[in-house]
Amino acid sequence: MSPVTQRVDESRRRLLALVAGAPVLGVALAACGTDPRPKAAPGPRAPLDADVKLRWRAVHSEQTLLALHAATVAAHPDLTAQLQPLTAHHDEHLAALRADGPLPYGAGDGAPAAAPQVAAEPGAALAAVAEAERTAADACVLASLAAAGPRLAAVLASIAASEAGHRVVLT
Repeated sequence: MSPVTQRVDESRRRLLALVAGAPVLGVALAACGTDPRPKAAPGPRAPLDADVKLRWRAVHSEQTLLALHAATVAAHPDLTAQLQPLTAHHDEHLAALRADGPLPYGAGDGAPAAAPQVAAEPGAALAAVAEAERTAADACVLASLAAAGPRLAAVLASIAASEAGHRVVLT
């Protein structure tokens, strides 16, 4: 057999092996997607850094406040002028929290899953936003005290002060 014929036969064998193995590979890959167990690298999982968890919670809190602001404005358009500057602050808070580094997969990807309930009366809706701002400010104060990194502590304290100010403005 000539060297050219031998190379063609080897190429054909590789191609046939590849094509014959494709269904097996496809089944194997499809089976990976049906396994309900979470995928993880082998070996022990390192716990998430405490500051990453604090940022993660703060991002979720900001997204919740943004969703509440949006729902309140949608239900009561006459409150737009009053809430718009505060909403812009929350956008800035979110950007500052995300700028500190990556968050775990799935953290802070979007607004909370459940749409917030808004009171039918504008005054009650505004009071609910003010209470949410107070609750978020209190959580940020505690998070800033728990933060190990000075930059994160400062960012969280700044957010807490801003949200406490929002409550004052709204009441």
